[in-house]
Amino acid sequence: MKILKTCFFIVFALAGHSTASAADIRISQGDATTPSIIDITGPIESGDANRFYDLSQRTGRAIVFLHSPGGLVNEGLSIAAEIWQRGFTTVVAPGVECHSICAVIWVSGGSRMMDSTSVIGVHAAYRNQAMEDGTSLTSESGVANADIGSFLTHVGLSREAIRYFTTAGPNEVLLITPAIAQRLDIDTAVTDGSQIRMPEERPTPRRIALQSATYIGLSGDCAWLLGLDAAFLQEQGRQRLKLGHELFGGELFANLVPEMSNRFSSEMASMALKDWCTGAATDLQREGMSVGIAGPGYDCAKAATSTEHAICGSFDLWLEDRALGVIYSVLRNMSSGEDRTLLTEKQRSWISQRDRCGTDVACILDRYRAWFLELSLIAAKAN
Repeated sequence: MKILKTCFFIVFALAGHSTASAADIRISQGDATTPSIIDITGPIESGDANRFYDLSQRTGRAIVFLHSPGGLVNEGLSIAAEIWQRGFTTVVAPGVECHSICAVIWVSGGSRMMDSTSVIGVHAAYRNQAMEDGTSLTSESGVANADIGSFLTHVGLSREAIRYFTTAGPNEVLLITPAIAQRLDIDTAVTDGSQIRMPEERPTPRRIALQSATYIGLSGDCAWLLGLDAAFLQEQGRQRLKLGHELFGGELFANLVPEMSNRFSSEMASMALKDWCTGAATDLQREGMSVGIAGPGYDCAKAATSTEHAICGSFDLWLEDRALGVIYSVLRNMSSGEDRTLLTEKQRSWISQRDRCGTDVACILDRYRAWFLELSLIAAKAN
């Protein structure tokens, strides 16, 4: 979030800097700490995708400013695909217009930014057919709309958002305001004067439903493994569910939580429960949501080594330590005699290896994951 806020300050500084002519694409090269700035100004025309690709290869990070009435669908989709692939940030600055395929390019950003005064408009793709009398006939292009819909599905837009992008006729424009973006599940940061609201502060229906379903999944399947309070997790899930209904109404929100729960069930069937649980808890923590823990499976006040202190400073390592501690205890309680002695020796050996990592968090995490694989093999043999 800090990086995104930094990008916003860049937006404020540069929002009115572009005076480029139509179909102009320019880059202001960044450095090790500052992303490059790429301006796309004017109609998207033939050859623009190649020009954008050439410029994008000069940088690893970029903020793409958009100011365009739209243009050729194939060219725009190629630009959008490159932005999506590279994870560039897209911006429609205050008071600036971005219509048609430009809006598709904007929504392809790994992070998106707009202002309360930005004018982002969408409509169905269309083509102009020359008539014998010299006039032109405007009609929707089914192929182009299908291509746009397929791309928007690929970047993760909801069905409602895709319909919104491709429904209006060629003489209509549907605006994407901050409120509409939120309702359509389009995460975007928004400026309003000097105020900056990050996506986390403007939760979309799908984001809230995902958080609610994650809490419910953690309470039912992971509380015992991670040493979490199931009642606390259930209450957090209910509160997120209530918020979703209050913000978006039951009709829009009602089907989202079951959809997310079904997705989680599918994920759990294809991966280790430990990995799903730690990943789900980490996702909530990164969203600023609490899972009710404040440390690993031991008392950090009694940490004796540099490695133990390092574990106390890493949420990811808290989860690994808690999960592996429970799995080890379960296996130890199931074993006896020589098998238990061997398991205890293996754990002591693993702790020694882990502590050789010192304060290197990546190294410690790698040791935890190696220990999980070894415990999984022991459990498989026991069964």
